[in-house]
Amino acid sequence: MVDILIRNGWVADGTGNPAIPADVAIERDRIAAVGRLDGCTAGRVIDARGKIVCPGFVDCHSHSDTTILRNPLAHSTIRQGITTEIVGNCGDSPAPLTSMNRRGSDLLGVGETESPAWSTFGELLTIVAETRVSPNLAWFVGHNTLRSAAGAYGSQITAEQRAAMQRMLLEALDAGALGLSTGLEFDPGRSATTEEIDDLAAIVGSRDRYYASHIRNRAKHLLPAIDEFIGIVARSGARGQVSHLNVRYNTGAPDGAWECAVAAIEEARGQGFDIQMDCTPYVDGGGNPAAILPLWVTEEGPQRAADLLADPAVRATLRTDCDRYWAFIQRGDWHRVRIAGSSHHPEIVGLTFCEIADVWRRDPWDCLFDLLSESFRGEGSTSYIGQLFTEEHVAEYIRHPLFSLAVDATTVATEGPLRHLYAHPLPFAGMVHYLTYWVRKKGVLRLEEAIRKMTSMPAARFGLQARGLLRSGAFADVVVFDYAGLEDGATLENPVVYCKGVEFVLVNGEVVVDGGQHTGARPGQVLTYA
Repeated sequence: MVDILIRNGWVADGTGNPAIPADVAIERDRIAAVGRLDGCTAGRVIDARGKIVCPGFVDCHSHSDTTILRNPLAHSTIRQGITTEIVGNCGDSPAPLTSMNRRGSDLLGVGETESPAWSTFGELLTIVAETRVSPNLAWFVGHNTLRSAAGAYGSQITAEQRAAMQRMLLEALDAGALGLSTGLEFDPGRSATTEEIDDLAAIVGSRDRYYASHIRNRAKHLLPAIDEFIGIVARSGARGQVSHLNVRYNTGAPDGAWECAVAAIEEARGQGFDIQMDCTPYVDGGGNPAAILPLWVTEEGPQRAADLLADPAVRATLRTDCDRYWAFIQRGDWHRVRIAGSSHHPEIVGLTFCEIADVWRRDPWDCLFDLLSESFRGEGSTSYIGQLFTEEHVAEYIRHPLFSLAVDATTVATEGPLRHLYAHPLPFAGMVHYLTYWVRKKGVLRLEEAIRKMTSMPAARFGLQARGLLRSGAFADVVVFDYAGLEDGATLENPVVYCKGVEFVLVNGEVVVDGGQHTGARPGQVLTYA
């Protein structure tokens, strides 16, 4: 007798092979057998007749580390079948913390008025493990966080700051971090020289870990940014991951920039460098418009940036000096930017800046500068969504064989304080959207191939041993979903809605979603590099 038997389903085992009719037997936290198990008995039988049974989805680019301690049940992500999230991306992680960055850490996961209970990366992982959460979590340490913890702003850093970053990086790697992530369009990392990143990446490479990068530019300077990334990987010996490699439209990117960037990656792989990529599911994506500001505004730290934005003369200058990052703002495309969440201004959540300007009776530039000033002063948190890509481009990178399918959001909930944090379908339906829209409606990928790019491909990529496949001996992270009845649920008009059709989710052999409802179980593990 086994603990759980999933009978009569169509098993898509994560390899990309066609789904077959089979049963899945689970004993404790592992899969005991997959196949026709007619004589098998179990403490619980789940009838999956007519349903797809597959490995739990692995979101290899998540920001749920910002909310997991407030939302340990991980409602919006686990209900999609995401059983493992790789966090600490884009240069930001909740640790390490020092006196330099503890006060301004803005960690939604611990509450805006609370002081985090950890300092080192290892202490953070211990607290998450002791809290107990529903999904598995694997972690990067963020370069922006290392910089702020060392008090490093601007391109010139001291020997002491460099040594502090290296010391904190080593502590994180010793604690089990997958590697280092950078967010080179964001402060304070965007001021860093390539040489600074080389020094840190060399440590990562010496441990055979991963260098994941939100690269320095994804618009008109995409190709130099890719060259910088490849050079860092080549010199360090680290395994390279280009985070969400895509190109924003109407931002000055040259024709064929994405194709040239991917060709450069493929050439580097041909030379023996271990590089892959990931992508996001919507034409929309989250971001931080502070990155449109020139470096002279932000390189001395957030308080100085807030002081500068209080100066009308500075604001007048910035109206013609913000042609970077979401450069379409400089081109007047205010309708492409909306507020995903705001702790201090619920009246503007879900609105575009054209609509906010009408509500506040102010120019869109001043509306944005006011919100950025509040964030720099630590007086409120605001999250933004931009309409960034074209459908044709999204389809192109989804089908590319080197791209894992990721989400790039944070876990939230339809109730409680996180309800208004992210008014967009992305955190509620991002992974499911690949299946409902790009597979079922658009036919961009076969169902089984999409599942592979959401399970075994990212699991193997990041060394998540015995995960991402349905086979004997693997961890029992399993999803049962009704493919015909699968629905995003969330829309732009009604974004705070859980997806439909994901009927059962098991994490490490324990049922977390049962008949579409969260059981309250928290069997997730903190996954450390082995």
